[in-house]
Amino acid sequence: MCSVEMLDRSVLIPESKTYNSSCDIVHVNHKNYHVLKPRTSENRIMSSFFTSFEDQVRPRGLGIKFAAEGQEDYWLQGKRYSVSQGRYFLVNDSVPSLDVTIKNKATWSVCVDIDAQLVNDVLQQWLHPNDLDSHHHISRYLLTPDLFIREAEASNHLQRLLTNLITSSASQTLQVSAIELIYELTSLVIEENKGVVDSYYRLQTAKSSTRKEVFRRLLVGKEVLDDSLFTELSMKEVAEACCMSEFRFYRLFRQCFGDSPYNYLFKKRIDKSIELKKQGQSWVEIATLLNFTDLSAFSKSFKKVMGVSPSKAIL
Repeated sequence: MCSVEMLDRSVLIPESKTYNSSCDIVHVNHKNYHVLKPRTSENRIMSSFFTSFEDQVRPRGLGIKFAAEGQEDYWLQGKRYSVSQGRYFLVNDSVPSLDVTIKNKATWSVCVDIDAQLVNDVLQQWLHPNDLDSHHHISRYLLTPDLFIREAEASNHLQRLLTNLITSSASQTLQVSAIELIYELTSLVIEENKGVVDSYYRLQTAKSSTRKEVFRRLLVGKEVLDDSLFTELSMKEVAEACCMSEFRFYRLFRQCFGDSPYNYLFKKRIDKSIELKKQGQSWVEIATLLNFTDLSAFSKSFKKVMGVSPSKAIL
């Protein structure tokens, strides 16, 4: 993970905002947060240093939450999203508000809010790079509520960029236009989330409103599958959680994510088995925990996914 060790801890934190083009740049701590919290631009880079913190925030456009050191926890509809160790959290303004906490841990972090129209523009350019005039119809690619609400692993490139935003914002040493950094960051985030974008636009629906609703329901099903690694759950129950028939859920899930819900759950369980083995559990214990009928059935499944039996896997 990138570090902010190069940042002089004795730097004088600015008590007033600075602006660069159409982007706010601000660094906050416990002394000035409430004074500097209000914004004047749709784009904003807000770096921060806290040891303890608690607030309710309202997303604007597309929000990127990243901690170079320490940990932030975001709570949305009873689910926790952790920002630490190279992971980041994406959220958009379809969410009215969410809670954020930092608990007794020195945390250097950054929250970047990006104008939804810019995100739409980048999405459209990415989907149709040869269509020069489509910016007049950008409303077709509106940021859907469920497209960017997720926790993800940041690439080394993205970690470096976000960490540099923290250090340069805190020390007021930004070397380039802030709006240029927003453009670069938006493009990089879209590129790193292309799997999610592809899944969304892979759905074949006549109306964009239908696509949004179908995608929302499929994400519910995907989350149910993610939470059922240790339980017996029928696909009928998963489909019912999405308010779909079993066949429709199966067909649309495969269309959207490129794999059937059965195979998706199957592979997730094998991935989990590797994680459990690294924690010191035996293959017999793992097979039982993950609801395989016996060790032999687990071994066959493991080999099908990994290409080797569990005993020969290099972990």
